Amino acid sequence: MNIGLIIAGGVGQRMKMNVPKQFIKVLGKPIMIYTLEAFEKNKNIDEVVVVCLKGWEDKLRNWCDEYGIKKLKHIVPGGNTGMESLRNGMQALKENYPEDSIIVIHDAVRPLISDAIIDTNIEGVKEFGTAITCVPTTEALLYSEDMIGSEKIVDRNLIARTQTPQSLYLSKFIWAHEEAVKRGIKDTVATCTLLVELGESVHIVWGEETNFKVTTAEHIALMEAYIKVGAIGG
Repeated sequence: MNIGLIIAGGVGQRMKMNVPKQFIKVLGKPIMIYTLEAFEKNKNIDEVVVVCLKGWEDKLRNWCDEYGIKKLKHIVPGGNTGMESLRNGMQALKENYPEDSIIVIHDAVRPLISDAIIDTNIEGVKEFGTAITCVPTTEALLYSEDMIGSEKIVDRNLIARTQTPQSLYLSKFIWAHEEAVKRGIKDTVATCTLLVELGESVHIVWGEETNFKVTTAEHIALMEAYIKVGAIGG
């Protein structure tokens, strides 16, 4: 099976709004519903599990009913950190799906994900065991330890900027989080960083610039612009 694991457990502090960013409405629709619609329509995704911010579960179910989201099978409470939310999602997957399932882990606040990215992740896992969505770095990069001055550049050709999905077999997902507990790894920012911290290599698949993470009010304006020109689900 191919399972979408949507992470929607954050509070969105950087957005500085009284609604968590994944639930902010853009053109009348919650951001995470755009994300769920992308997984709903993808022919290779069988079911979806959402790690949801506590207290928003009923609202999410109501929205899924309203917008015809049928693939959502389980809603899991989020944790106090991103890693805890991922672990909660892993535990729910472990209890409900076979370990040879492919898990496509995606941020709820990357709503402009395309079919092509989802499909490339699934194929990447089949061929290489993992698939980490990235985009090339086009800007000049400066190295700075104090974020005030710099005397060193970083070769941008050696840097890939990560996005989500970050995908792997469920067996590997379970192993990574159980191994993290054994090694005392309590916080890491993403599945790819956890795997690398555990000594694993990861396989890069290429994403798209439109698959950005909605973090600020400027990103909401950009999302609206893309929606209006039909950039969703390209």
